[in-house]
Amino acid sequence: MEQEKLQELINLFRLKNDLTENCNIWVGHAKIGFRKSPTIEEAKSILLGYFDEFIEEFEPTPQNLKKIMVQWEGYHPYQKVREIDQPMFISRNENEIIVAVIWPWQIKEGTASLMIYSGELLQ
Repeated sequence: MEQEKLQELINLFRLKNDLTENCNIWVGHAKIGFRKSPTIEEAKSILLGYFDEFIEEFEPTPQNLKKIMVQWEGYHPYQKVREIDQPMFISRNENEIIVAVIWPWQIKEGTASLMIYSGELLQ
């Protein structure tokens, strides 16, 4: 995915990269299914148009991506890493990777957050 397309997603979902210590992590709490934001299904459809790979809900997180996911611990309320109900989107280019995960809220049905990592594939 090109940086221009990543920037489109950041603007569309009003993501911020100042909520974690790592500026390669973009977060949008309650930016899906809340107020006039896209629904979870609409957000999935949008993200499918940007990313090359899709890991559906209830499929395991690939082992080689767990180091990326663990960086998000503590920055999303109520959840850790990637739980099985979270759709995941991936685009790769050599050693660079962009990973997006929709995090459905457990306390408010139909509401979700979006987290995106853009950087090196961590070994």
